Parts: sequence; structure tokens; C-alpha cells
Amino acid sequence: MALGLGSSLGDRRQHLEIALRRLDALEEVCVVRVSGLVRTPPLYGGVARNWFLNGVAWIETQLRPGAFLERCVALEARAGRRRGLRWADRPLDLDLLLFGDEVIATPQLIVPHPAIADRRFVLEPLLEIWPDARDPATSVSYAELPPAPGPSPVPAGPLALGRQLRYL
Repeated sequence: MALGLGSSLGDRRQHLEIALRRLDALEEVCVVRVSGLVRTPPLYGGVARNWFLNGVAWIETQLRPGAFLERCVALEARAGRRRGLRWADRPLDLDLLLFGDEVIATPQLIVPHPAIADRRFVLEPLLEIWPDARDPATSVSYAELPPAPGPSPVPAGPLALGRQLRYL
């Protein structure tokens, strides 16, 4: 599965590193691969003012999508994220992008994430770690899509997770 990572408040890199370490420490979760980070301006029309650090992690898990989402929401809250304002600055943002070949549409979760192809800061890191990723709803290869609009993300280097990832 692919997990989108973002942070625009505080020590952004540290928020992302801690979240991935905490996820990987769960018995049912393994962080397999993590893209390099990119710096991106806030989305036009949102209330965020700070630049974001974004990336994507390849995760293997025995959890069902809803249970995995619950773990992610708990990590966001633990990092200090407050719900309410859409597209606001936040210390941690975790988005379930893809979950194998599953297509999910519930009030709490939509997979594949509907904005993958529209956001370069998601699509480029996703293709870095999963070059043959496909939209499970349409079977379209994300690599074959035209470039998403908007500014190019600025490379910001790797995350330091303090260990070698298990399945590289």
C-alpha cells in the first residue's frame, strides 16, 4: 500500500520520521520503502501558509484499510494535528493513497485517493518508490498520465529512519 506523508508545522522532517518509526513499530505494519522528500507550497485556495515536506511510503500491513486509517489518525493527533480546517497547516498529514488493488468508498475513506494524479507532490514520490503503480479503479498507469499542474516539488533529501528498511 502507499501512504502519503506531509507536514507543514514545527520540525517537519522529525514529524514524518517519528510517524514512520511508530507505524513500523506496530506488529502488523512494516515500512518497506520511503521516497525522498519534496518541498511544496501550500495548495492554492487553502488556509495553509507554510511550505510542506511531502513524501510517500510503501507499507505492508496485515490490517484492514479502516483499522490502518485509525492508526494514522491517532498518530496525527499525537503529533498535534487538530481537525476542522481543511487544507490548513498541520504537523502531520497521513493519507492512504493506495491499498493494493482495493477500491474503497466510505464516508471515512476513499481509495485510491482521488487527488493522486492531480498533485505532483504525491505522484512524483509515489512513482519513485512504485514506478508501475496503477489506479485500481481504472487500471491506468500513473506513470503514463500527463504531468499534473502546479509548481514542481523541490527535492528535500531522504528521511533518516535509523535503520535499514527491511525489503529494499
